[in-house]
Parts: sequence; C-alpha cells; structure tokens
Amino acid sequence: MPIRIFNKQCKVKLNIRKIHPYLSKIKKKLRLLNLSQPADYNIVFVDDKGIKKLNKKYRKTGCPTDVLSFIPPSSKYLGKRLTSFDNKIVDIFISVETAKNNAVIYKQKFYVEILRLIIHGILHSYGFTDYVKINKEKMWSRQEQILKCIL
Repeated sequence: MPIRIFNKQCKVKLNIRKIHPYLSKIKKKLRLLNLSQPADYNIVFVDDKGIKKLNKKYRKTGCPTDVLSFIPPSSKYLGKRLTSFDNKIVDIFISVETAKNNAVIYKQKFYVEILRLIIHGILHSYGFTDYVKINKEKMWSRQEQILKCIL
C-alpha cells in the first residue's frame, strides 16, 4: 500500500517532509483495523481552483471542497466496503487552501488538518461516506480514532 505525495499547488507553503513520517503510521493503523488493501495511493495537493475544477467535473458542483477521492472503476465492493483494488491506484486530491482555512476555523494545527484529510480520503476509498448523518458519524469517529493513534 504505497502512499505517494505530489504538491501541485504553490499558494500555501507545504513541507512534505512534515507529512512523510506519519504515512507509515497511517498504513499500520489501517492494517490493525483490517482496512489495508493492495492499492497505491496518490495524495495530490492542489489549490482551491484545482479542486473546484475537479468537483465541478466529477460531482457537478462548482464549489471548492477539502478532499476528493477517486477509486478505480474496477474496484469491487462487498456491501459498503471495498474488498479488492486489484492493485489499482486511488487518487486523493486535497485543497491545501481549504485545509488551511479549516485549521483556522476549527482551531487545529495545519499539518494535523492535512493528516486528517489524508485519512478522510483513504476512508472514502474503503466505502465510508459522509453524506448522511449516521454514516458521517461513523466515518468521522474512525477518522479521529486513526488520527489520535498516529499523533
């Protein structure tokens, strides 16, 4: 389960070296929760303009968002859980601008918010959703559990 990071924005200063040490901890925690699959993850940091463009194209909404996950079309679902990625690549796009704004609004450290969004995007790739209140509560609870364990 390799996780690669790409910084495709220049609006917010982002030190990738501050994120890398936590990636192995995220992978370890996912394995312990039986959520580890043979997928490669690309974490792509973009600005609000970039994520807005993706959001409009794929979700038909013209607003920026914090994170978008793109699961390979051939991935297999069993109920609401992903059972096989067939060694595919999952792309997770994170708006660094929105992450920075959210960190200020929710009084979080910027890099903690970045890690939260990485975890959030990965959980989406496992079929977790946050569109309905009950699902959102389950997903966010799992997200915060993982985040707490890696910090």
